[in-house]
Amino acid sequence: MDLLPTSDQLGDFARLLGDELRTVRKNRCWTRKQLRAQMNPDDELSLKTLATYELGTRRMTVERLLEVCAALDEPPDELLRRAKERAFVDPGHGHIDVNLEALARTENPQLAQFRRWAAVRASQGPQGSQAIERLDSRALVALANLASISLQQLVGALRELRSAAG
Repeated sequence: MDLLPTSDQLGDFARLLGDELRTVRKNRCWTRKQLRAQMNPDDELSLKTLATYELGTRRMTVERLLEVCAALDEPPDELLRRAKERAFVDPGHGHIDVNLEALARTENPQLAQFRRWAAVRASQGPQGSQAIERLDSRALVALANLASISLQQLVGALRELRSAAG
């Protein structure tokens, strides 16, 4: 990573930090309202503001991050580490290469909704070549959201698929 992050990287970081917050909240089976109830009752934090933090469209102060993490009982350093790893990846390591033919045949229920897409993409490639799709961190986050699973679950499933195919 360069010494100074780009504005795109900072935007990605805010979005991914929000995604991490949302994942932790959902893993606790909490609504935003339930999270809000765990926070300081004197604080006038709105549910809409919480939503904008989770979407990464509003940046939060360090103090606010600490408050939210305390309410979630989540160490802020762990949350920041996960978001940082996802946002500021080294070139060549912020992606997963997916064997489209293996994905099209998978029986993994977490990946089932991507079988048709994988089959179509595989058929569009040159004849006789292995159909590999490189998915970057943005694509992975989008696919995880579509599948309603965490990014870690998606990456784990895709890695299992890769080792089974290879």
